[in-house]
Amino acid sequence: MFTPEREDHEELLDEHDAPRPDMERSLRDLRRINRYLGGISIYQRLLRHHSPKTPLRELAVLDVGAGTADLISSLPGNAMRIALDFKIDHLLYLREGTRVRRVVGDAMRLPFRADAVDVVTSSHFFHHFDDAENVTILGEGLRVARKGVMVIDTLRNYIPLLVVRLLGALRLFGRITRFDAPASVLRGYTVAEATRIADKAKAARRKVVRAFPFRFGILLWKQ
Repeated sequence: MFTPEREDHEELLDEHDAPRPDMERSLRDLRRINRYLGGISIYQRLLRHHSPKTPLRELAVLDVGAGTADLISSLPGNAMRIALDFKIDHLLYLREGTRVRRVVGDAMRLPFRADAVDVVTSSHFFHHFDDAENVTILGEGLRVARKGVMVIDTLRNYIPLLVVRLLGALRLFGRITRFDAPASVLRGYTVAEATRIADKAKAARRKVVRAFPFRFGILLWKQ
């Protein structure tokens, strides 16, 4: 009873003609959400499932749909870090001071050779696509990764929906985020739906986990 019907609304930040001040405000909103509402901690915590013997600082990671690359930039160490997104403006925003390589590309046709990195990740990117598209994206991740794939997204649930609407009503978000944050929740998946998609990926092992607060993670291993 806490799960609304899935609604596939286009998000304003994905548009090509969003005014630059609004776009930059939204990108800053997303970075604050990651910092203060658990995005960074969940990203690092779930990534450790792929590195029980390898410290995070030594993992070569490709983050797909990376936006401003704040999540992958949060990883310790000097191993290879690659942020991929189809929006060059997002990749270039606030890029100073990080060693992350930035690549413009298509998640369904990653511009990398097989086994190029240890782990392919994505965060709050899965909900932009339907089941078949996500199976393709997971498959591309498995092709490029040596160890496996990690996906994080928000659970479709009325509680996070109410939280982001409240934050928007309090004007703690900019114009784009006030529309996109609820739209993202409503475009999201449940654990059961994510499991159904993960089961179609050609992984040696797979696991779908809940992550507090109101996130899920898909973990795929190649071996």
